[in-house]
Amino acid sequence: MSRRVKEMLKENNELQEQLSDDGKKVLTDIVVYLRGVPVSMYEQERVRRDITQMLIDGEKRGSSAREVIGEDYREFCDNIVGEIPHMTWKEKMFVSVRDTLPAVAVLLVIWCFGRLLEVLTGVLSTFNCPVTLGNVLGGILLLAGSEGLITLLTRYSFESSRTFNVKWGAVLAVVFIAAVCVNYLITYKLFSIHIGLGVVLALAVYGAYRLIDDRID
Repeated sequence: MSRRVKEMLKENNELQEQLSDDGKKVLTDIVVYLRGVPVSMYEQERVRRDITQMLIDGEKRGSSAREVIGEDYREFCDNIVGEIPHMTWKEKMFVSVRDTLPAVAVLLVIWCFGRLLEVLTGVLSTFNCPVTLGNVLGGILLLAGSEGLITLLTRYSFESSRTFNVKWGAVLAVVFIAAVCVNYLITYKLFSIHIGLGVVLALAVYGAYRLIDDRID
């Protein structure tokens, strides 16, 4: 994130400490919801600052969060977000790429570590290791599952139904189990890559993430 966003994030974290525990819980749900709306991080933090101050002022008057912002937190947030300029398709693309790159880097590190263990235990005889179709498909499933989880957490941050949580938790568990099974069961070799190059690729992907992250809000 850009420097101005980092500064505002720090200020908002400090400001939040003035709230009661109940106020912090409500604000956390609101912030999680805001992370899923198509506005820049800078605008999200501006909204967060304003809402935090509203809650603080309300608590000083003896008012609860519901008395300050109403019963429907989602509608409250949507009304505010509706007045904020949304990101362009280009900005959305950069944010999507930025958010995906760390997960790709982690998957590459896990792959390298797994192959290294196989070399050390004698399963593989060389550091030039195969990349299978299962590795690729499993990685795609894991990325999709992670993105789905984040979408659910942000879109339904105000949802407290146990049935809702169990249902979607089961769906996501199936996706992740399928990813693991695909990774190990589909062994068709696509190409080979040296573990050292895999580490370099992981570092390059992380470097690309930091480069993009420093230039967008």
